[in-house]
This record gives sequence, C-alpha cells and structure tokens, in this order.
Amino acid sequence: MARTWSRVVRTKANNERAIQIRYFKKLWLSNKSPHTMVRNCIEQDLNVLVAPMEVSPALADSGLNTVPQVRACLKSSAMYTNPVMYRLLCEGVESGLLKQTTAQDPTTISKLLTVAHEANIRVELYFALRSQRYRHTPADTQKKIRTKKWNTFCHLIKLDRAANEAAATQARLGAGGVGGHNGEDGDDDDDDDAANVETIDPSFY
Repeated sequence: MARTWSRVVRTKANNERAIQIRYFKKLWLSNKSPHTMVRNCIEQDLNVLVAPMEVSPALADSGLNTVPQVRACLKSSAMYTNPVMYRLLCEGVESGLLKQTTAQDPTTISKLLTVAHEANIRVELYFALRSQRYRHTPADTQKKIRTKKWNTFCHLIKLDRAANEAAATQARLGAGGVGGHNGEDGDDDDDDDAANVETIDPSFY
C-alpha cells in the first residue's frame, strides 16, 4: 500500500504546502493586505511595480526599520515583545483569510495556533524575506535545512509564550486580557539550529 500510494500522498502534500505558503505570503507580505509586514516582496506586487522591499509603516514605527530586523524578530524568543508584530500575526489568523479558517474575535495567540503551526508561519515568512520573489529549491538539502529551521523556531516560540505571551496579550486586548498558555536568535539561514529533528517534542502541539 505504501508503494502504491506514496507518490499520490507526496504530490498532494506538496500541493497543499505550496497553497499554504501562498496564503501566508498573501496575508502578511502582500501590498494590499492590512496585515502586511513588508511590502514589495511577492511576485504579484512586483509584476505591477518593481520597487525595493520596505518595512510596513506600522512595523517601522515600532523600531523595526529594515528587512533583516524583521527577519531577526521573526526568529526570536522575544517576538511578542514587539506589540505591532504580535498584533499583525494574531490579526492575520483571526481574519479568517487563511484557507479553511473563519473570522474570530481577538484572543491570545495560543488559542489561535499551536507552537508547531506558529513556527510554520514564522519560518515561511522568514525565508520569504530573504529576497524578492523568493522561491525555495526542492532539493533534499533544502528540505533538511527547513526542517532544522522549523525545529529551532518551535523552541524559540515555546520560550516566547512562556515569557511574553501574557503581557503581549494584555497590552493588545487591554486589562481584561485572555488566558493563555504560559509555559534573540541571529539572522543566519544555516546556523546552529536545533540539531535533533528526528524526535518531535509533543509540547509543540
């Protein structure tokens, strides 16, 4: 059975992943999105007007003035301490614009995403911001790099939630807040990412 269906399952998984990445880019990197972090990144926008990548005004006002700074914030155990980044990520998920999601009221991030799902979003945005019209290669080495990167992001996000989620949510939603789960890395793409990618920590889910 595995031999019979392996290609079908692989093709379906690859297609779904490509669709997922397209939604992430459209939501957080499109010039037309109210949740955009960086402008002039994706092919659809650059086909209309070629211009350098630039950080959205809201993020720039928060102190993230360059694309490398945005990438470093995404790959950080203190991303939530930037209120604009935290708001844009949460509001994007709450908008209902991601595939198979519905709009929902503002809440804390752990009620929106597991650690693993948030890592998936942050990793894809991190890679997409390497260059305009970014596309990853399908080589096996690239798969290993992305898997290690995802594992690293999971650990960083777990730390971020334990240390910063409650305060970030209170700052975003007001004194009432919403109960959540309480329990800075460099900018290199091929650095000292968490090495053990064979065993998945169940707390990520």
